[in-house]
Amino acid sequence: MPKSLIGMAAFFAAGVWLAKMFFLPLTALYLVFAVFLSAACVGVHRGSRYVTAVVLGLFFVVGMIRFYHSQLISPWDVSSFTGQTVTIDGVVISAPRWWNAELGMVGVKYLVAVNQVADSAGKSQPATGVITVTLHQSSQTNRAVCGNYVRMTGKLSALEGFKNPGLVDSAASLRLQGITARMTAKPEQFIYWSAASWSWQDRIAAWRERSAEFIKQAMAPDDAALLNGVLFGGYFGINRQVIRDFAATGLVHILSVSGTHIALVAGVVLWMGGRLGMGKGKIALVSAVCITFYAVFAGLTAPVVRSGIMGLLALAAIGLGREKDAHQALAFAALTMLIYQPELLFDISFQLSFGASAGLIFFYPKTLERLVVLPSCLRGPVSVTLTAQLGVLPFVAWYFNAFPVSSFIANIIVLPIIEAVVVVGLLGVISGAVWPLFGKILLVGCALLIGTATNITAHIASLPGSNVFLPTIGVIGGVFYYGLLAWIYGYLPRKLLLPAEVLRRWPVKATAVIAVTIVSVFLYCYYPRPVYVHFIDVGQGDATLITTPHGRTVLVDCGGNNKLSGFDIGERVVVPYLKHYGVRTIDYIILTHGHQDHAGGAAAVAASFPVRRIILPCQDNQPEYAALIRDAAGSEVIPAATGLKVLLDGVMFMVVYAETGAMKKTENERSNVILVGYGDHSFLITGDVGARGEVAMVGEGIGGGTVLKVAHHGARTSTNERFLQAFSPRFAVISVGHNRFGHPHQETLQRLAERDVKIFRTDREGAVVFATDGRRLTCETFCRTAD
Repeated sequence: MPKSLIGMAAFFAAGVWLAKMFFLPLTALYLVFAVFLSAACVGVHRGSRYVTAVVLGLFFVVGMIRFYHSQLISPWDVSSFTGQTVTIDGVVISAPRWWNAELGMVGVKYLVAVNQVADSAGKSQPATGVITVTLHQSSQTNRAVCGNYVRMTGKLSALEGFKNPGLVDSAASLRLQGITARMTAKPEQFIYWSAASWSWQDRIAAWRERSAEFIKQAMAPDDAALLNGVLFGGYFGINRQVIRDFAATGLVHILSVSGTHIALVAGVVLWMGGRLGMGKGKIALVSAVCITFYAVFAGLTAPVVRSGIMGLLALAAIGLGREKDAHQALAFAALTMLIYQPELLFDISFQLSFGASAGLIFFYPKTLERLVVLPSCLRGPVSVTLTAQLGVLPFVAWYFNAFPVSSFIANIIVLPIIEAVVVVGLLGVISGAVWPLFGKILLVGCALLIGTATNITAHIASLPGSNVFLPTIGVIGGVFYYGLLAWIYGYLPRKLLLPAEVLRRWPVKATAVIAVTIVSVFLYCYYPRPVYVHFIDVGQGDATLITTPHGRTVLVDCGGNNKLSGFDIGERVVVPYLKHYGVRTIDYIILTHGHQDHAGGAAAVAASFPVRRIILPCQDNQPEYAALIRDAAGSEVIPAATGLKVLLDGVMFMVVYAETGAMKKTENERSNVILVGYGDHSFLITGDVGARGEVAMVGEGIGGGTVLKVAHHGARTSTNERFLQAFSPRFAVISVGHNRFGHPHQETLQRLAERDVKIFRTDREGAVVFATDGRRLTCETFCRTAD
């Protein structure tokens, strides 16, 4: 049975994946489960050779059933009150996170475990669940701490993420932590008081908070933020450029508590135990106690728990003398975690953690043997880096579209320094609780190490070719990739010859197959493709990507930049989306107008890609335009004017409406409108244009079209009857997110429905992508598919 653990874990995971992609009735699944269970029992009784296959099928079905059950929400969960204004009583369960806002204000975010909810009528009832609570208050105002009781009043909202391919699902990540809703409250509606008694979790959290404060007192703010991230997890407060440098060199995982930290703690204890002459069993036991303590101290977050479980299993193998069964232990850990939380399968942290671990376990020994040409001091580090990267390559391609070539250098030079930072930092924090002066001396030394590491990392990240573009690898490509790796490393059935043996026996035929494959890939890359029009989910904002048959790209609007929270949608949403679809250079950025939710993300996009030309409205004194021009230095800036045309690969881009008069009452009235045409189909991108602009376009004789990007997120003041009659679209896309304006308005939806226009909404379907060859038109959405 142990030899089947890998298969059980794989089939269970496959069942979870299928259940996520497709819905099947639970009744039918229970029936299939009963059939497989009966067949397994009969097979075991009769000693059938097919029993293993039946058991694997059973785990596949159980995976599907478990996923569907995990989606059920308790009737007492606080999320049942979303959309309502409520008063919530609860307890702060972690240290608050805060950031500097504008005008002497700070933003503060709390995690609150809910005990009771009262509706607007004052009726109270018990409730469960965890919510995030965000306040914007004076920097002089005191903040609640972990363990405080709180009462707050505000509108409870559902969790929201950006539903785009290649992007981490932030809402799903929050749900994995037990968080099911969010609230934004005013400072006067948030009351807190101290608890009468503290639980052990509160005491650990308070100690962690005191430790973080001790670090801040001993070190410069940037160094303190990085050390807090390294010891306790999270990127909060870390300089964004440092994060980019660590990501570019493949070291970003070290900025959150992961298997590296657990292995380091265990390694130090094992080394000390060996020096003291302790037996294997005793050393493993002491190491297990230490990593358990560290996991609790770090907050028992999901990545910490996963790393801790894997570390404990590894120590158990050492204690029992079963080190060779590491692959079975990994499969057991994965299966156990997926049974507990099936959604983990789609979590980036889980994917990268287990992918890297599997790469090390299955590929490291053979890679080490084959790299005999390298000096012995380099063979180990290079083999570790290479096999870990091989294990996660499809996930890195999906989420980041870049391979950190510089990681080989960084892991040899920088990683040992960061490991020293972890050890010295932990010693400084622990000793600081007993002897503060000595603790601060250690932390000062830690700051010197951090400065050295960040400087070296910045230099490595700036080297030419340190990051290589990696095209997106989907599910089918990922299966092929891992199958190819298994073949190369000899993990497929013995009857299948290894690649080296195939080349030796049939050199001409094998070379011909390789050559044909390479030529086919090149032909595929350069073969003309359809025109794609992507309406990206950027929340309450607009961003539209158009790609031509030969890969030229135009971006109309770029999403926003929330100055209160510091969340730049251009950097965090639009840029990853463009990379996911292989964009390397942007031919045109076109901004319809200067509102933050359309133009705020443009500067971040320009900082990430070369931009050839920019088309801007004829408006002055817009900070978003100035930031874009600054970050796109050298790009040609073209003022928008009605009738301006651009032709790329046979795709026509035309400004059909551009306000050039004096500033009107609102910025929306000055919104440009862009028509994109290819063959029989056209797309009208309307920005936030109002009724006045629509009437003007009708007066100019705008013809019929295929797809309408509904103006102003579906506001009542746009998309009037005369305009709809003139343009007569078949499809309408509403780019909208959580908002306080009531977008999209019911009257707008009604006007579209009366004309049988099929409506797509980015807040429901996610990214909406149209494809056309000039005649046929298809549409796919991230959350579902339609023709």
